[in-house]
Amino acid sequence: MTSGKLVFLDIDGTLADEHHIVPDSAQAACRQAQRNGHRLFICTGRSLPKIERGILDLGFDGVVSSAGAQANVGDTVLFRHLVPAEAIDAAMTYFRRHHIETYQWQGSDGMYISEGYLHYLKAGQTAWGSDEFARYWHLIDDVDVPDGSTLGQVLHTSKGSYMTGPDPDVTFEDVKRDLSPWFVLVHGSYDRISPNNGELLINGVDKGTAVRDVAAALGYDITDTIAVGDSDNDTAMLKAAGTSVAMGNATHGIERFCDWQTTDIHDDGIANAFRRLGLI
Repeated sequence: MTSGKLVFLDIDGTLADEHHIVPDSAQAACRQAQRNGHRLFICTGRSLPKIERGILDLGFDGVVSSAGAQANVGDTVLFRHLVPAEAIDAAMTYFRRHHIETYQWQGSDGMYISEGYLHYLKAGQTAWGSDEFARYWHLIDDVDVPDGSTLGQVLHTSKGSYMTGPDPDVTFEDVKRDLSPWFVLVHGSYDRISPNNGELLINGVDKGTAVRDVAAALGYDITDTIAVGDSDNDTAMLKAAGTSVAMGNATHGIERFCDWQTTDIHDDGIANAFRRLGLI
């Protein structure tokens, strides 16, 4: 087995704050841990094209993206899973039936978004229209679906996400139950915006399966893996890793099943975790 530890870090709320900024202390801790012989992977719900170049340029050893559906080491793809066509079509039918107008599908070639999601992007301080991301955004209404085909057969994506308006027709638990034949549903990152929001993950594929598969591919025992996260969409990763750490700003009660909890992201959370773990 490989020496050193294999560390998986969520991005939003863990590595980077609400303004997409990685604290200096976290950057320094990551570099020092790598110098000490440990390997660091981003493990995010975002698809690869949705990760800022400024984060990728920090020099991580690999990236797990799309909530565990894809893993890359440099230009090498370790694995990539796609949402089945019938699952996308079932979700689209469900969205229409329950007036869910803000949603997206993400994959290695970009983000396919509804008109509602476009309005959300344009209304906030987001990456919409930036030179870095502009070519990766695609309106679903603009996707060419040949006669005899469905949208699900045309899209090649690895996860979906959605959020409702302030008075949703269905609850998160309703969506989780109704779409369970096709997806595992976890809470998304939009709790401050929407009372019902979630990520649609491929059944049997999540950040936890990614931790196990990456560890096996790189020759690490699972006991030598570490995961750090802050929210429900990190649950599978945290439960799969040999050691699990919740951020001080953790939500959805994930700290209850983690091995321990570090400080807030704005209070050197990553750096303090790495010191306690003996990585630095």
